[in-house]
Amino acid sequence: MAAKKEKITGLTQAQVQKRIEEGKVNKTTGNATRSYKQIILGNTVTFFNIINLVLLAMVLFVGSFKNTMFIFIILTNTVIGIIQEIRTKKALDELAILTASQVQVVRGGKYVTLNVDEIVLDDLIVLKTGDQIPADAVVQKGHLEVNESLLTGESDSLNKEEGAQLFSGSFVTSGKALCKVIHVGEDNYMEQITKEAKQFKRHDSVLKKNLNRILKVISIIIIPLGIGLFYKQYYITQVGRTDAVLNTVAALLGMIPEGLVLLTSVAMTLGVLRLAKRRTLIQELFCIETLARVDVLCLDKTGTLTEGNICVERVEILDDVLRLEDKTEEKNTDLIVNQTEETIEGSPKITQHDLEQIMGNIMGALNDDNATFLALKERFAPISTYQAVNTIPFSSDRKYSGVSFKERGSFYIGAVQFLFPKGQEALKMKCQAFAKEGYRILVLAHSEQIRHEVELPKNLEPLAIILMSDIIRPEASATLQYFREQGVNVKVISGDDPATVAAIAKKVGLENADAYIDATLLKTEKQIADAVQQYSVFGRVTPKQKKQMVVALKQQGHTVAMTGDGVNDVLALKEANCSIAMASGSDATKNCANVVLLDSDFSVMPDIVNEGRRVINNIGLSASMFLIKTIFSVLLALETIFVGRAYPFEPIQLSIINGCAVAIPTFLMTIEPSFQQVDYHFFRRVLRNAAPPALTITLTVMGAMYVGEWLKCPMDMLTTVVVLTTGWTYMMALQKVYSPMTPYRKVVIYAMQTIYLICMIVGQDLLELESLNFNSVIILLAILNFSPMLLDGMNTLYRMIESKFDKCQGAFDKGRAKIKKKANVNA
Repeated sequence: MAAKKEKITGLTQAQVQKRIEEGKVNKTTGNATRSYKQIILGNTVTFFNIINLVLLAMVLFVGSFKNTMFIFIILTNTVIGIIQEIRTKKALDELAILTASQVQVVRGGKYVTLNVDEIVLDDLIVLKTGDQIPADAVVQKGHLEVNESLLTGESDSLNKEEGAQLFSGSFVTSGKALCKVIHVGEDNYMEQITKEAKQFKRHDSVLKKNLNRILKVISIIIIPLGIGLFYKQYYITQVGRTDAVLNTVAALLGMIPEGLVLLTSVAMTLGVLRLAKRRTLIQELFCIETLARVDVLCLDKTGTLTEGNICVERVEILDDVLRLEDKTEEKNTDLIVNQTEETIEGSPKITQHDLEQIMGNIMGALNDDNATFLALKERFAPISTYQAVNTIPFSSDRKYSGVSFKERGSFYIGAVQFLFPKGQEALKMKCQAFAKEGYRILVLAHSEQIRHEVELPKNLEPLAIILMSDIIRPEASATLQYFREQGVNVKVISGDDPATVAAIAKKVGLENADAYIDATLLKTEKQIADAVQQYSVFGRVTPKQKKQMVVALKQQGHTVAMTGDGVNDVLALKEANCSIAMASGSDATKNCANVVLLDSDFSVMPDIVNEGRRVINNIGLSASMFLIKTIFSVLLALETIFVGRAYPFEPIQLSIINGCAVAIPTFLMTIEPSFQQVDYHFFRRVLRNAAPPALTITLTVMGAMYVGEWLKCPMDMLTTVVVLTTGWTYMMALQKVYSPMTPYRKVVIYAMQTIYLICMIVGQDLLELESLNFNSVIILLAILNFSPMLLDGMNTLYRMIESKFDKCQGAFDKGRAKIKKKANVNA
């Protein structure tokens, strides 16, 4: 009597509920966005906010309440930062729901689909090709090939039979299996080795690195300068405790670029929100900046240039003549030493009916669910008239799948180069001819042997060629043209036949589409490095080679973006500077990507680049304006400490200048479209814009103070002069930094100038501005007259110094290269 088939029931609802109450749920710490608590703390508890609170306490201590205005600006910045990040969080969380990883779970004898964070301990889950393993598990039934490179760094796939353990974070490259969850949440292996393993890869950001460099320098110098400034004014020049405190607070406030971090955050979050409206999920904030700097874009053909809707066009059944010629060729070249003429003559000739039967049974035996298999399944209805004894699921590394049937031998479907790595030249030429027409080519092959291994038999015989096609995306041509105009080198990297890939690339207008190569010819890393410089189209690329190509491009100094939708793209996506996944792709691909295109719409790529450019270009200009204040405040503080008597500003005076010339206009112009190509020397550009105006303000303030003292002008009048001239110079700098002047910029800048003048008139008493005597008016007029000339002179001087520095740097690099070359020759 036949054994009764065991029914798979999984956990009952009561068992699930008990585990939920015990906290045995697959909740993890990894998240693309910060929690509300983290957002509030991250925007309030900062080094500079702590400094500002100390400065507030100092001002309150001396009883000058009107000089506490700066704290309201700080509070406004903090609130705006929190609101914007919360808005972004809500938008991203809503979009993330659409791409949340799900898994099939057996509960109460039924198969249900759940989010991975709903899995409980001891759940039975179904894993298949393309899935990222959500929790540590043990294979109960079936067979998998798993890639654990995200955990171990080893890129080879591992076979997992029944009883084998699976680690969370790895991904399935082939097969299908029923597995039992043995760890959940923070008990998972991936959570144990690193708390950040599930978070998205944080790529280096040039913008963030440069901003951090500025903030680091300020953080180091601000406290020593504050102590020195107070000591000089209070103990040496004895200006009085109140004036010493207020002047010191004014100097330190000038050094702190309090709005720069806010503006960067706001600009980034606004960009993320704009892209969210275009159905683009940004999983790493600074990746839009990285994409704006990309100079090489690697594309996967399927799902990017094409829609991924593959269909079988026709099938070419191979006749006896072709097969006989190929077999004889193999025999004569000693490539198959055991092949005999008897085997050749005994090879069966299949009919169309035979083909339908063979393909239908293959479809019924395999569980592959990639686009190619689904297209075959659509053409050949699955049947089960043959008895399958072994199956080989499709793998991106093998590039073939197969089934062994009882008394019928083994049948394989795959790429001709991988099924027949040696010999079969006539067949390869026939396939090559079809590939040049843009077809995707699969070969159906047969062996009399019953195989239980994944390795191919030696007596494999081709039976038919299956011709498939994919629809080219209508927007692909315009998108590639955009990147070509922007100077981005586009490379198409695919697992398909290189001739097929090249034909499609040519149709969409890819430059150098005829420069293609079969990656099976690339055996070493050096060959791959040379190939990525020479070719634009790569076919028959394995997942490991995709990663090696990205690594080679990065080592050659390129900033690389990679798009993909399949599990074979994961290794390359993790290695790229910026990774973009299609929402229609595998869970493993979406989980490791920085950007997910929710509609799988490649045409939004230019929008992502433009948002990145808007952020970099506008933040560069904003940073220049903030750095002007920082530089002249540091220089005037040093001047006061070493030779001066007192710092010439009070906090409220700098607050007005900062608001009208820096904070408000830069905030308004951060949202302005600015899609020019990115200047890669961010810090140099910022310094080039900031240093000349800062030096001009420093010299005019020092000149006013020294000349005024010589002319016996009262200190209050000199303070009024320096406040007016500093505001005037700042407004000139605003126009120069934001040139050329667009209509929008003109409105903003002229409005700020008007507001500044109104503040000077209406707030005269509040700002402690005095009416000027004749000598003070002369000093004021002289500065207003000569400051434009001085600013131009500072700009010219700075560019001369920068040019000299570049020449010296070039000579130094050239000399170092010669020494290195000579050392290599001697070695």
